[in-house]
Amino acid sequence: MKISRRKMLSQSLFIAIGSLFIPISTSFAKSNSKHLSKGLDLIHKVLSRPLDVGIAHLDKCLISNKVDIENQDGFKDYINSLVNVFFGHHHGEDEIMFPTLEDKIKDADFSKLKKQHKELHPLAEKIKEKINTDSPKIDEYREIRSLLQETKNLWIKHRKEEEKTVELEIEPELSSKEQIELSDKLGKHGQSVSKPATLILPFIIYNLEGNDREEFTSDMPWILKKVIVPVIWRNKWEQMKPFLIA
Repeated sequence: MKISRRKMLSQSLFIAIGSLFIPISTSFAKSNSKHLSKGLDLIHKVLSRPLDVGIAHLDKCLISNKVDIENQDGFKDYINSLVNVFFGHHHGEDEIMFPTLEDKIKDADFSKLKKQHKELHPLAEKIKEKINTDSPKIDEYREIRSLLQETKNLWIKHRKEEEKTVELEIEPELSSKEQIELSDKLGKHGQSVSKPATLILPFIIYNLEGNDREEFTSDMPWILKKVIVPVIWRNKWEQMKPFLIA
């Protein structure tokens, strides 16, 4: 039975977008048992860089005491994409990863990580509320900068705790097959919360560089990573380019 090119592309996009939770390439999965920690490291890098970029951009504006009107729409898309990926990633952990692991691993305790999620999410909501204005004022930039800094401070602690927990406590208890199955569940969940794809996928790809980007995109069809995202979708995400590695 023939599969149309559009359907093949749709399936590939589904896999790519879904991987915002635990991105694992087939080649990596075949050669390494640390599936979860590697995928977690990649998506954590995607979430970490924009916090630094956002703070640096706002610092420049605050020093000059001027709102960057020229790049405001792109900055808005960039920060909205950060918040969307942030919520999507944590929702996948709260709804799928933690319950699955609690069933599989005796005495598994994710209460600290869950508590950190609850501390981070109200900050992300406030950031989204403040960034989505048509005529931002410098005082609003100052508030967003403060919220991003507070988020970064909590995020650094959370990232360290989560990566340590996954690498030292979870991976040793799960077989490679179980890790891949969990990653597949998280990937499928990603489809429903990764919109718009024309912003989210470029946001993820172009906040990674070098080997990390190569690892993330290694299973994507050539046409998706070389034509669809950088060429056909360019007019959708190009406003974010000053903040991306593109």
